[in-house]
Amino acid sequence: MNDQWSNARAAMNEQPMKFLCLGYLDEAIFDAEPTEKKAAILKECFAQCLPFRATGKVVEEEGLKGSECSKVIRPKNGHPTVTDGPFIDTKEQLGAFFVVEADTIEEAIAVASLHPGALMGEEYGFGIEVRPFQ
Repeated sequence: MNDQWSNARAAMNEQPMKFLCLGYLDEAIFDAEPTEKKAAILKECFAQCLPFRATGKVVEEEGLKGSECSKVIRPKNGHPTVTDGPFIDTKEQLGAFFVVEADTIEEAIAVASLHPGALMGEEYGFGIEVRPFQ
């Protein structure tokens, strides 16, 4: 389906598609590291972001506060109900997001592959999900 959208947009000479890229990590493992080690990892991440940002394809990029700061809104009896915490059954938590403009998902993946979450931090469960906007 993604190739169909990309091909249709290209045929109509439209602007590049946007892709939401979600960065995940295992907060429990990362948070257990000493402060100095976390600071060193973050410093390395910021340095690695330079070539990522230099692509000119990154529209927006932000890290997120820890999942303990999150709220979840879900419907209950026809009304929104707000609860604390992520309550998602995964080991990894959403830690960052960025938006990439690209002509194809392959191009978006190439850009996202330059992000530190794709290059380092395997022991912390770092990973990036790339999803096209509709």
